[in-house]
Amino acid sequence: MQSSHEPDRPVAGLDLKDALLVGALVTVCSIFGIYTAPPGVLAAFWPTNAVLVGLLLRRAHPPGAAHWLAAIAGYIAADLTMRHGWPKTLMLTTTNLMGVSVCYGLLRRMSGDMRGLRHPRSMLRFVLVALSAAAAAGVGGTVIHPALFGGTRGYGFLFWFSTELVNYIAILPVLLTMPDLARRTRRGDAPGWRAGHLAPLAAFAGSLWLETQLGGPGVISFPIPAMLWCALTYSLFATAGITLLFSMWTLLAIASGMLAIGAAVDTPQAIMSLRVGVTLTALAPLAVASVMVARNELLARLQHAASHDPLTQVLNRGGFMTRAQSVQASAVLMMDIDFFKKVNDTHGHAAGDAVLTHFARVVAGCLRAGDVLGRLGGEEFAVLLPDCAPLDARIIAQRICDAFAAQPAVLEDGVRLHATVSIGLGCRGAPDTPIGTLLSQADAALYSAKHAGRNRVAS
Repeated sequence: MQSSHEPDRPVAGLDLKDALLVGALVTVCSIFGIYTAPPGVLAAFWPTNAVLVGLLLRRAHPPGAAHWLAAIAGYIAADLTMRHGWPKTLMLTTTNLMGVSVCYGLLRRMSGDMRGLRHPRSMLRFVLVALSAAAAAGVGGTVIHPALFGGTRGYGFLFWFSTELVNYIAILPVLLTMPDLARRTRRGDAPGWRAGHLAPLAAFAGSLWLETQLGGPGVISFPIPAMLWCALTYSLFATAGITLLFSMWTLLAIASGMLAIGAAVDTPQAIMSLRVGVTLTALAPLAVASVMVARNELLARLQHAASHDPLTQVLNRGGFMTRAQSVQASAVLMMDIDFFKKVNDTHGHAAGDAVLTHFARVVAGCLRAGDVLGRLGGEEFAVLLPDCAPLDARIIAQRICDAFAAQPAVLEDGVRLHATVSIGLGCRGAPDTPIGTLLSQADAALYSAKHAGRNRVAS
């Protein structure tokens, strides 16, 4: 009985450390946000709530009570550190948690692709979630804003709503699209970097610099073309980071006087207008990047479907021949499952499909990295072996032959079906030997293997 509880202890310990990390980050982000507050109003940039939602969503398992208690403690610790006093601290913490709870609960219900902004309609749903979470915080603002800062309940709602909306839209996409470092990122979200990829980023940086030089009410829109260029060039995560930088830079630069927009931003109405404008500006590149990722992944799936056999998931004839033109194969294997028609006639086509998929798995387990396997049709398969000496190619072929004969295919009814394969080997005699000649040589060797009794390798 004791041993059955031991595996839970490290998990509980990790959860506690994770919860403490959440609380610490909430404290740090809250103090940062408090320092950005202009005199008499709330923070110019409040990252805490969006960061907390992102942290909770990126966990492999739903957060426990310890995580929520640590987050609450983080809010309280930051406010008390800044000497806000208990009444103000409790009111601000409660309102923050109202928006966080709604945002987390709605995003948690979404699928992984939708939450990761990889679906064509994901940005629309994300905006609706951000609006709902901001509205929840606005409801709290109707109570605490008049008490803390004066004004009407309606104004308190609008001020909290606009503040939370810009923070969720600016920060959450970065956390939701952040690649998992423990695994390789998806192909559509990990483009290779070249020197030319720096041009959109340079244009974005130049637009931010130009804002400070010219000033005026139109400067907020200066980075839009560069950000759209970034969205078409970079990954979704990188684009989200760029829009976050734009939002932070714009709000903080205007609040500090570094960026002059030609209009006073010293009233609550002006601050709300600015935050909504920044939010709408950040949405454009995010929407473009989200659609581009969905488009690229759809094209990748279509390309995979066009070049791969749907049953065995290896290259089909067209995909194999296309790959053969780019792979400098030193040797080629042509393989044909022995008496395959008898398998279909005796056990049915479902059994034949099981044998084909089993064979593809066996062959893949016998090949090296870089070898290319394809199904040319029916029970006939082929392998391209680049950088492979004739002796090594024969060893690989014999390994496939022996492994398939030794590992029976297991049918749906539990029957274990043994089958064998005949393999023909063709080796490149000269560097300029066409791939067609190599395939013909291997095909002729395959017929020799069949005539010699099957279940063997011939060259």
